[in-house]
Amino acid sequence: IMNQNIPQLSELQKKVLGDAVKHSGKLIFIGVLLIVCGSLGILAEAAFSLATITLLGSIAFVAGVFIGVHAFQSKGWKAFIVQTLFAVLYVGIGIYTWTQPINALEGLTIWIAAILFITGAMRLISAIQHWSMGNMTWTALSGVLSIVLGVMIMNNWPGASTWVPGMLLAIELLLQGWSLFFIGIAIRKAGGN
Repeated sequence: IMNQNIPQLSELQKKVLGDAVKHSGKLIFIGVLLIVCGSLGILAEAAFSLATITLLGSIAFVAGVFIGVHAFQSKGWKAFIVQTLFAVLYVGIGIYTWTQPINALEGLTIWIAAILFITGAMRLISAIQHWSMGNMTWTALSGVLSIVLGVMIMNNWPGASTWVPGMLLAIELLLQGWSLFFIGIAIRKAGGN
């Protein structure tokens, strides 16, 4: 039973939100779950880092097995050798991350630092190139912050490897959790269930 004081959704809102209107409670629940997981990750970032690399290794291993099975089932396929090499590579990455998790974390961390540095530099260059269009301050600031984060991680590498991946995943879970939580609340206030 809906409260008469809650405004009803317009037709455009119903089209945009689709079936999410019927599931606002689930969005709120998933949001809270992600917030809890993210909070645990902040408290135990080293364990989160190891769990992250183990999960990535598992995904790579399983993907490699599936790619290999597909390659062998598709005899006569011109890409058989390439797909088999991909399968071996993925399985190898999976096994390596399981047997050498610290080394894998170090590689992942330096890759994250490089991505932050490069994307930050590209954002900063874009902001400078488009400065005359106005409102590029946030883009420039975002670029500078990414560069600073990338440099900070690089300067603390390999020591940062034990906590950076876990901390970044925990922050992502928190951001996604709060986002889903507030979307669910907004849908509920707008007239959803």
